[in-house]
Amino acid sequence: MGVLCKADYYYGALLSVLINGGLAPALFEKENESRQIYEVSTNNDDYMIYTKYHTSPTGSKDFTWSFTFSDRELEEIKKLKDENKNKTLVFAFICSQKQLSDYNQEIAVVYWDEFTECIDMNKKDYRGTARLSVKLMKGAKALRIYGSKRADVLDGKDNTIKIERNRLSSL
Repeated sequence: MGVLCKADYYYGALLSVLINGGLAPALFEKENESRQIYEVSTNNDDYMIYTKYHTSPTGSKDFTWSFTFSDRELEEIKKLKDENKNKTLVFAFICSQKQLSDYNQEIAVVYWDEFTECIDMNKKDYRGTARLSVKLMKGAKALRIYGSKRADVLDGKDNTIKIERNRLSSL
């Protein structure tokens, strides 16, 4: 206790946003530094928030953060969903950079149906590592998500799912 690790800064950012929004999150389980799970109750619903962070976006004008999921993590997510049927499972992807600044930092809140549009939970449609990517396009009002199951471009057209940038405040 008392020793800070890098992950504490990124998960702390999510906790700060939640607390400043009037919520009181509880840490559900802490196994490792690659993800966190929080329970949050609001006036709207009870949530399980599966959280991951990434600090190395690709791109120089538009930024893309890619979050990978091992087979073990996918099993953990399925189990979390099955064992908490009375709570809504959402994902909070903390999109940051190694050099912190006041811009180009996002928390992308992704709902279950969007997550499963981007990642095949049964790994039938692809081989390799499951991945969900969050793209921040300069000047865009929405974030874009896609993944190992859903290409960002299909037949030359945008195939991403657009999500609101301020979803966390609407939980």
